[in-house]
Amino acid sequence: MGTSELPYRPLTFDTDGRRHLFVRENGMLAFPEGVRPAVFEVWTIEHSSLVKVEPDTGDVQMRSTADLLERLVHRLAREKVGLRLYAAGRPDFLAKVAKVADEAGLCSGEIMLGEPVGPERRVFCVHCDTLHDGVSGDTLMCQGCGTKLSVRNHYSRALGAYMGGGEPAVVIAAMEAVAHG
Repeated sequence: MGTSELPYRPLTFDTDGRRHLFVRENGMLAFPEGVRPAVFEVWTIEHSSLVKVEPDTGDVQMRSTADLLERLVHRLAREKVGLRLYAAGRPDFLAKVAKVADEAGLCSGEIMLGEPVGPERRVFCVHCDTLHDGVSGDTLMCQGCGTKLSVRNHYSRALGAYMGGGEPAVVIAAMEAVAHG
């Protein structure tokens, strides 16, 4: 898509699509605006292991985000031109859906990401490759290398995360050793 941020926007049905799939992180998230298309499916995460998937219905409940993403990978692998994918949820969820869609080859006009619910983001440590989910602030301590990271506004679609960078403790210690003799 050529941008360093995910393209969030209010969800509206795209009348150019032939099939429409709306994935949402919970049942409280509203459907896209506009006239509901004739071929429309909803996948909702219920966050319960008691959910029984009924694949032949247009309203499918999923057990977890992992369950939904796994099914989305398989679904998109079989899809042809004309699908419109809509996603609603927290930034972490939207990033994961965008990554799956990117890997399946969907273009920017085929995936619509709603305005994120909440401030949590997925952050990638540029020093040790550790992924951190649910980051809500602009800084965090990396659980992989212990570096205090500043979260950049640069989003990597390949990694499905925002970049977090900082000065590793070993570099700071070496600089202080040089400065203080």
